[in-house]
Amino acid sequence: MHQPLRIYVCGAHSTGKTTLARHLAEELGLPLINEVARQVMAEMELTFESLRVDLHRVAAYQREVFRRQIQVEERYPEGFVSDRAFCNLAYAARHSNILGDLLAEEHSQRYFEHLRRHGLVFFVRPHRECMQDDGMRERVAWDEINRIDGMLDFIFGWQRIPCVGISELNMKDRVRTAMTAVRLYQRSLNPLALPASFGAPEARGRSMPVHAPSKSNGNGNGNGNGNGKHHHHEEEERVPLNALWSDLNANA
Repeated sequence: MHQPLRIYVCGAHSTGKTTLARHLAEELGLPLINEVARQVMAEMELTFESLRVDLHRVAAYQREVFRRQIQVEERYPEGFVSDRAFCNLAYAARHSNILGDLLAEEHSQRYFEHLRRHGLVFFVRPHRECMQDDGMRERVAWDEINRIDGMLDFIFGWQRIPCVGISELNMKDRVRTAMTAVRLYQRSLNPLALPASFGAPEARGRSMPVHAPSKSNGNGNGNGNGNGKHHHHEEEERVPLNALWSDLNANA
């Protein structure tokens, strides 16, 4: 049975997420879900300046952004590439005190459970060379970018979200890494199509490698480059991504 391909591109602002998401959507022929935060901010007639001084307004804004993100994703049951996805939760944690309550809500728990089981998540890490101010987001500052990156790192660990770290600077390299991960992920969803060597019982019941949550090392790379430690969760039924990667290289 065909399983829709749901791809989430996450990361702090000014990391090149949107460009990567556009490339993936074009390569895969999937609809691109654009950042919903801009639309919500316009509808609520908010500015970053007003959000900085009103804790209640920023809480209402971030809650609505997350609700709208879930709503928009549900419109594409056949698959999508989502720009930013749940990234606003890192900003909710940074600028309000609602993150714990928000993640404890039933719809949030359902969302992350579905994402863990049916989504492919890319975590784009910061580079100074990517920094730019588009006039919409907060004043671009390297320290702030790293704070958001660290908060996302924390949320990935807290919610046990498997992800593939994207640490390359060159966009061509980013796309190549991401597309390789997509091919491996698609193969892991269809174990019957794999070589016999992947049929061993010990290869079942484990997930693709998970980015190991870590503190930023100051240059934005952390351990999210796909070469660090990985966790495995027993509830998944995918063939391990590292085994697929080895098989792909061996047959290249």
